[in-house]
Amino acid sequence: MQLKPFKAVLPTTTGQTKIQTAATNWDSQDTMMTTEASYYWYELTLNGVHQWRLIGSWPVDQTVTTMVPGMINTVLYPQQPVIEMLIDDWVGHFAPVVEVTDTAHVTHRLWQITESEVNTDITTAMAPVTPQKTWLTTVSTPLVMLVSTSEWQKLATAPVIPEQLIALATTSQLTSRDC
Repeated sequence: MQLKPFKAVLPTTTGQTKIQTAATNWDSQDTMMTTEASYYWYELTLNGVHQWRLIGSWPVDQTVTTMVPGMINTVLYPQQPVIEMLIDDWVGHFAPVVEVTDTAHVTHRLWQITESEVNTDITTAMAPVTPQKTWLTTVSTPLVMLVSTSEWQKLATAPVIPEQLIALATTSQLTSRDC
């Protein structure tokens, strides 16, 4: 896989409140842009069941097979012990950058991987991995959520991911922020 870390747009405290209440009146005060390219560990929790995903950027010129098409495609991959070890280590030592429960009672937590060595380890570990083929091949989205088969099977129905939970920062956002 040609995964890469990325600069993200994440909800601020007011944005997280809007996710909690399903508000649609978002403005620039509700989001913030990260300053460094990172991967993100993503934990969904529904009825006490936790599902882990890795979010990374995906080349725009590649198709992808997905379990759930959307703003961020959900891609199955064979479980990777190195990735599992990195998740356990990172989550055990650092607080999430986003933690919010939506109106469907799904808790969403994001951990930003801020150490360049860990981001490099993830890129290296995922490079030889081939996504599993699924029922739908579609055009790529700028970001993908990778989930192992064992994690995917934990939830009978895939929860809806709030649209404003995480996005790829665009070149124009990066430029306007630096002005």
